[in-house]
Amino acid sequence: MEWLFARRQRWFEAPCHLCRRDTLDIAGLCPDCSAEWRALLGRPRCSSCGLIRAGSVELDTCGACAARPWPFDGVVAAVDLEPSVRELIHRFKYQRDFSVLPLLQRTLAEALIELPDEALPEALVPMPLHPSQCRRRGFNQAWLLADGVRRAIDRPLLKRGLRRVRDTGSLTAQSASERRRTLKGAFATDRPMPMRVAIVDDVLTTGASAAALAAELRRAGAESITVWVLARTP
Repeated sequence: MEWLFARRQRWFEAPCHLCRRDTLDIAGLCPDCSAEWRALLGRPRCSSCGLIRAGSVELDTCGACAARPWPFDGVVAAVDLEPSVRELIHRFKYQRDFSVLPLLQRTLAEALIELPDEALPEALVPMPLHPSQCRRRGFNQAWLLADGVRRAIDRPLLKRGLRRVRDTGSLTAQSASERRRTLKGAFATDRPMPMRVAIVDDVLTTGASAAALAAELRRAGAESITVWVLARTP
């Protein structure tokens, strides 16, 4: 994966993204913070919901997912939403600190590098934002994360035919059931979708947004839908 980001050389000295002290490696972390960040990667996770698996690591899915399947076919999550991860995501999304984007892209891409070719989709589907929400924020963070994944696995981004038709605003304070009600009918397609797609987003919490989007993608012809996220809320 080093080749993917090797061209992003730093032209100036800058503090570590996390401790704000001396740096630098190419990802923008000092050696101590880089070691702590890498310790967040590679934990055994349920292939259905993306949560870290407790108990036997031989089991591919957790007990809850075995009893209640999700409306998508699986989740790949790079890291848990630890405080350090939350801080960088919030700086990226809400403070427009794009200096952390290469690290976030790289982290998600590394979680996908071991996937076999048959598990790769035909296209990547960044989680859509409603146009008014995109104007308020100034960008769609899922698109920027997905662009790093696109370069890592050489799969196209789905650019047309899918949109968010309702401005649901922030869902942070809503429960899982409230989110499901809020997101009902939030997405629409106007053309057939590829058979195998991967939804890309920054954070997976209750899975309500991914489930609503997956339902619309299936109605438009997608048969295999996975969810790829940078961080999973534990």
